[in-house]
Amino acid sequence: MAGTIADTPVAPTPQSETLVPTADSTIEPTANPDTPLHLELLSPEDGAGVEVDTFRVFGKTGIDATVDVNGSLVEVSADGSFQYDFSLETGSNVVEVVASAISGESASQDAAVFYISTSAGLPFTLFYPPDGLVVSDPAVMVLGGTSPEAVVGVDGIPVETNSLGIFSTSVNLEEGGNFIEVLATDIDGNVRFQTVGVFYLP
Repeated sequence: MAGTIADTPVAPTPQSETLVPTADSTIEPTANPDTPLHLELLSPEDGAGVEVDTFRVFGKTGIDATVDVNGSLVEVSADGSFQYDFSLETGSNVVEVVASAISGESASQDAAVFYISTSAGLPFTLFYPPDGLVVSDPAVMVLGGTSPEAVVGVDGIPVETNSLGIFSTSVNLEEGGNFIEVLATDIDGNVRFQTVGVFYLP
């Protein structure tokens, strides 16, 4: 049986993320004098519930920093972003991210992710962006997970999934409110989709 996880889109209301600072906003992560290194954990949001058994950690830090996610060293890109896919156990999973600079400075953030297998024919979870996100850059990363065999489209454009069912792409934004629709289908005719509103305010 096909399932959906979207309501009819309505005009998004601008809101600031309080639990997870955004990569493109002016919100700076809380830091104390002993850990001034910049670290933003964008995905997962603390307390997030997912239908897929693999999740992608996504965040930003200093370009010269090293990042450790649950004990694994993760590559940091030239723009300071980092990504890491990891398997989830049923129930609660804790993500621990630690960034360290050559100078000895460090910063850390934790988040809990809850994995509950779906009764729908096709698992689907949009990791990022959250609905109502406000950004100051003209593009936003879209991350999610589904079945590795599913066909995924973001705003009608096909996006590849990896062997774990994770997909990602960058979406260009127009100034003001933008709707982003993510849709996944499989060979059995199951359809899952979600629409989120993102505000681009340069």
